Amino acid sequence: MTRTRILQALMQELGALGAEPLSRHTFVQVGGPADWFVVARDSQALSAAVRTAHCAGTPLTVLGSGSNVLIRDGGIRGVVLRNESKRCRKVGDAMIEVESGYRFAALARSTARAGLAGLEWAAGIPGAIGGGLPTNAGAYGSDLSDVLVSIRTVSPEGESCHFEADELALKYRDSRLRSGSLAGHVIVTVTLQLQHGDVFASLAEIDRVESLRKQNAPTGPSLGSTFKNPTGNARSAGQLIEAAGLKGTRIGAAQVSELHANYIRNVDVAHARATDFLALISQIQEQVEDRFAVRLEPEIAIIGEEPHDGE
Repeated sequence: MTRTRILQALMQELGALGAEPLSRHTFVQVGGPADWFVVARDSQALSAAVRTAHCAGTPLTVLGSGSNVLIRDGGIRGVVLRNESKRCRKVGDAMIEVESGYRFAALARSTARAGLAGLEWAAGIPGAIGGGLPTNAGAYGSDLSDVLVSIRTVSPEGESCHFEADELALKYRDSRLRSGSLAGHVIVTVTLQLQHGDVFASLAEIDRVESLRKQNAPTGPSLGSTFKNPTGNARSAGQLIEAAGLKGTRIGAAQVSELHANYIRNVDVAHARATDFLALISQIQEQVEDRFAVRLEPEIAIIGEEPHDGE
């Protein structure tokens, strides 16, 4: 049996979809097709999919919830895995172990209702905790490094691994999981140390955080927070983009939000292409650099292939 036939058989066992448009699975609603698209409902299925891809010798990309990512119009070769593993259990005094597909907002509320404080800041973050960990996701002066104890991963070779928080080199929007030696590891579970708190105080803080996000973040399909805030600069990425006069700038379906300049919206879903967003990202970088001598670095992940001629 050829490797292609083996891969087809394994994907059928996992209930994978072939040539699945990834625009259906990203917040910004653009992206070309995946060769194979698999949904993992629990950590066991997640680990099995990683090992299957390794055994079949095919690339694996974990998409998570599809937030903060731009997939090029040519799509992604190999297997794309959507992580829907969402179990959570208590493993110590105010300590929890969470499967990596658990969404930030839902986790913030569920822990608050259980009398555990420490994740209120995460209520406004889109996406899943496993997707946010490589960039040390955070908001309002807090981030995952404040509460992270350890993680379990599956290596690209399919081996189970365990890492303590201090092994991950977590820093502002980066870690060894994103740009270091652990890139390619798939996060299976995350262990967090929270603290006992007042249920009503935590829920009130979550309401405040969600209200702030609604005031400052545009609704509808978008890339979310597109650029990192530059270090050593008094102005945020959004403030620099606005000062460069780029609010409302549009290329095709991609438009700099009038509400928050660090968000790029999809204003024409039916005709949107990733090339629109890539062109606008490049224009923003060039104009901000020309004006302020600051090169903005994308916070989002840009992945996938350019389309072949004629696509």
